[in-house]
Amino acid sequence: MKKLSKVYKYLFLAFPAILYFSYFPIIALGGNETMNFELSIPLIFLVVFDIIAGVLIIAEKKLKYIWQYKWWLLYPIFVLLSVAWSLNATRGILTAVILWLIYIAGFSVVVFRNTLLKNTWQTLKKVIYVSGIVAVIWCVVQCIMDLAGVPQEASLLCDGCIKEMFGFPHPNGFAIEPQFMGNLLLVPAVISCYDFLKNRKNLLLIVFSFGIYLTFSRGAIYAFSLALVITIAIRIIKDRNAASLALIPVVLFSFLFVLNTQGLMSAFSGMGETYNSGVAKVINHLSLGVIDMRGKEQPKEEAPAVEETKDQTEEVKEPVFDGYVEESTDTRVRLTNSAIEIWKKDTKNMAVGVGVGGAGQALFNNQLSAAPKEIVQNEYASVLLETGIIGLVLFAFVIALAVMAVLKTAGAEMTLTLMAAFAVTLFFFSGFPNALHIYLIPVMIAAIYKQKKI
Repeated sequence: MKKLSKVYKYLFLAFPAILYFSYFPIIALGGNETMNFELSIPLIFLVVFDIIAGVLIIAEKKLKYIWQYKWWLLYPIFVLLSVAWSLNATRGILTAVILWLIYIAGFSVVVFRNTLLKNTWQTLKKVIYVSGIVAVIWCVVQCIMDLAGVPQEASLLCDGCIKEMFGFPHPNGFAIEPQFMGNLLLVPAVISCYDFLKNRKNLLLIVFSFGIYLTFSRGAIYAFSLALVITIAIRIIKDRNAASLALIPVVLFSFLFVLNTQGLMSAFSGMGETYNSGVAKVINHLSLGVIDMRGKEQPKEEAPAVEETKDQTEEVKEPVFDGYVEESTDTRVRLTNSAIEIWKKDTKNMAVGVGVGGAGQALFNNQLSAAPKEIVQNEYASVLLETGIIGLVLFAFVIALAVMAVLKTAGAEMTLTLMAAFAVTLFFFSGFPNALHIYLIPVMIAAIYKQKKI
């Protein structure tokens, strides 16, 4: 069992790096009108991790500790039961399985915490930092490839990430969208905030905040901003001085550097944009259209005449979007409102929902979406629609248990800051496969910090 324990620990340490491959490479297994059947590297890794954890739990007689954490099981048990009345049982079963895989991984980390405590935190942090740096480098490479005209098949940029959208590329890394890439970078970014406050020479915060801003994801950027506010506020209250305000110029430098980078990418993208137009678009989009500097820039230079042939005339390319895309916000708000509207339709929905995995079908059945594959894009509204008020209360109860458990650890401030940032991002999407880090990383970090003596 000692060898298996070592394998378990190595897999544990590798998890933060594996999670970056949340969508690429992907194993496509087909699909139907309600969902796609796909396997990602993190999902496969999670299954392997749980199998090894399960063997160790049984071999070392740790199964008895389940009773100690029985209240944590109320939510996953209820989710599993809701498959019985789900409007999409297939999706419901798969969703419930992933939820249970997350729980098994979390349970194993907690029961083996004494093994993992030994010199694990510094090693885990190195993995988080190195994998984060590599991810940021890849994001920069993606931008360069797109500007150079490299096909999406090679750059792995999503359809909405290429320069044709805004006049400059914004990377998604190995994730399905930029918001998930930015979301993943929240982990090293928040940790580096606290490391910076301990040692002002640690400037990795510049690298990770640069990566978050480069993704152009409002969800990730807003969440990171909240994390900064919380970090600064906690340190001011505890230290009774304003030394933590030193984080602001560091992060501001990253933002201005990215802003300049996006302006330059616009000028060299070949989309007829200028440096000023690129900068103006970024500010307009991130401020939800509140700050509009687009009218202050000089008009775009006319594109050079293109030589016509008998067969075709080359058209001058222009970006699809000129600034803040209201539709992206309106769609999320509409889907959230639609989910609540369906939830309120009858007593059964209000109590237990339409069943796990059934949100897309419910939206489609009520003519509130174009296809049953649609998701709510708000985890809280999705939980409410699929599992009703009972499920939402149980979901909140588990979060409360997690917060209380984290408060008992030496790294409570940093872990809770990260959890608060993740809590914000859950307003921007729903589902498990692309966001395993939200549920696994806080548990992993909390488990390997020493318990406080209370």
